[in-house]
Amino acid sequence: MPSRLAQANNMRNAISIHYARIGRRGGLASTPAKRAAARRNALKRWGQKPQAAVLPIEALRDGVWYRGQGRNAALGLWDAHARCFWTIAVNDFADPATFPANPHRQVRLKREDYFFEARGTFKPTIPLG
Repeated sequence: MPSRLAQANNMRNAISIHYARIGRRGGLASTPAKRAAARRNALKRWGQKPQAAVLPIEALRDGVWYRGQGRNAALGLWDAHARCFWTIAVNDFADPATFPANPHRQVRLKREDYFFEARGTFKPTIPLG
């Protein structure tokens, strides 16, 4: 009985023979068109999307919700006094202290600092109010 590796090679050879018979270059054959298509697909899938500009901290208004990128949420309420964003985070797990009795997910108010190069996690891009 042939091994699985031999069966895989036989199948690959059969597919290549079939492609050669119908005039299609497939399988392991590398062509400039296939390389270009693979490059386009990779750029579509992994390419960087243009990011919206981060609003400077001087432009933020107290008590206004902002859409942006944060560690816990995409919306944050700017608190000028504390100089931070307050976000609403929903954890995917229950509170371990009360798990058997209360199996529901936790909803928390979390603090995220304005994003600087050295620290911070929230990048505001669009004011909502």
